[in-house]
Amino acid sequence: MFDTSKIVSSVEAMKGDIVANRRYLHEHPEISGQEVETSKFAQEKMKELGLTPVMCGDIAFYCIIDSGKPGKTLALRADMDALAMPECETNLKQKKVALSKNPAACHACGHDGHVSMLIAAATYIAKHKDELTGRVMVTFESGEESQPSSWPFIVEALKKEKADAIWGIHLYAMMKAGTISVQAGPRMSGAGAFVFTVHGRGGHGSRPDQSINPVLAASEITCKLQTVIPLNVAPDQAGVMTVAAMKGGEAWNIIPDTCTVSGGIRYFSLENYTKITDNMKNIIECLAAANHCTATYEQWPAKAYPVINNEELAAIASAACDKVVPGARASEPAWMASESFGNYSDLIPGLFAFVGIADEALGSGAPHHNVKFDLNEDALLLGAKATLQFVSDYLA
Repeated sequence: MFDTSKIVSSVEAMKGDIVANRRYLHEHPEISGQEVETSKFAQEKMKELGLTPVMCGDIAFYCIIDSGKPGKTLALRADMDALAMPECETNLKQKKVALSKNPAACHACGHDGHVSMLIAAATYIAKHKDELTGRVMVTFESGEESQPSSWPFIVEALKKEKADAIWGIHLYAMMKAGTISVQAGPRMSGAGAFVFTVHGRGGHGSRPDQSINPVLAASEITCKLQTVIPLNVAPDQAGVMTVAAMKGGEAWNIIPDTCTVSGGIRYFSLENYTKITDNMKNIIECLAAANHCTATYEQWPAKAYPVINNEELAAIASAACDKVVPGARASEPAWMASESFGNYSDLIPGLFAFVGIADEALGSGAPHHNVKFDLNEDALLLGAKATLQFVSDYLA
C-alpha cells in the first residue's frame, strides 16, 4: 500500500510538471479522432517511465504497470480530445493562464487536465509499484466527445487484460475547487439523437384542403412528445426529451411535402431508455397517421449506457478521499451530460469522480463547452491524490 503522507508530498512536488503538462495540452488541442500529437505526448511520458504503450486503434492506448505480485487489475482512464470551437482569452474574471493556439479547437471540457492528472498518477505508480499488489492499466481514450470514438477498442482491451474495475475523473465546473464527489449511483446520463421526417402532400398555401400538411402534423407530434418524460419516467428519477429543430418548407405560400424534426434524449437507466423511445415512436406514428401522414426515421437513439458508480467502489473511494484530501468530499447531484465511461462501468464495476474547478476569485466556473471555460489548476493535484489513494486502497 502507498503511504498517504508520501502521496500528498509527492503530488505537491509534481505540481510544476502537472501544471506544465496541462498548459501544453491546452495550448495544442486536437479534436475527437485527431488527437495524434496528444497521444504521442502521453505515450512519450509513459515510455519515460519504462512503460510500453499498447494501441487501441490508431490513437488511443494503454500501458500496464505490473507490481509483480498477484492481485486485481485496476484500470485508470483519461480522455484526450478537445472541442471544435474557438476560445475566449478571458474567463469569467480575467485573462486565462493558457490559451489555445488553434483557432478552430480548444479544451473547453477539461480533458487537458484529465490527461495531466493521469500522467502524474502513472508517474507515481510506476516509481512505487513495489508497494502494490496486482496491476494498474493506465488508459488514454480518443474521441470521447464525438465519433470516431475509441471506446469499443478500449472495451476489448479491458476484456483482454481482465480488468476488475475502472476509475475515471471529470473536472466539473458546477462544483467548487477543492471538492470531490465519489458517491454511488447514477452520475451521468445515457444519451442519443433522433431525426424523423413526417411525409404529407405538398401544395399551394391557398388550398390546404388539397394538400396534407406535414408541418401541422410535425407540430402536433412535437407538442405531444413533451408528455413522454412526465408520463413515463418516475418523479424521483430524471430524463430529458428535447426537440431542438424543425425544418419544413421554404416559402410562406407553399405547403411542403415533408417536415423533419430532430432532437435528443437523456436518461439514467436502460429501463427508462426503453420507455422513452417506445412511447416516442408510438406518438410519432399514431399522430402522423391521424393527420393522414407517414413517418420515417433517419436517426434513432441507440442504447447508450449511463455512468453508474458501483456502491462498493464508492465506499472505497469515499474512505480514500477522507484520508488523502480530508474535508474535500462533497455530495453532488447527477450530471445530465453524457460520457463514454458508461460503456466501461457497464462492463466492469466503475467509479467516476467529479472534481470541482469553480473559483470565483480566479474566474473559473463557466459551463463546459463554453468559450470562457477555465479551471483552478490546484484541482489537478486533488484529483491526482485521490486517484493514487484509491489505487492503493482498491488493490490492497
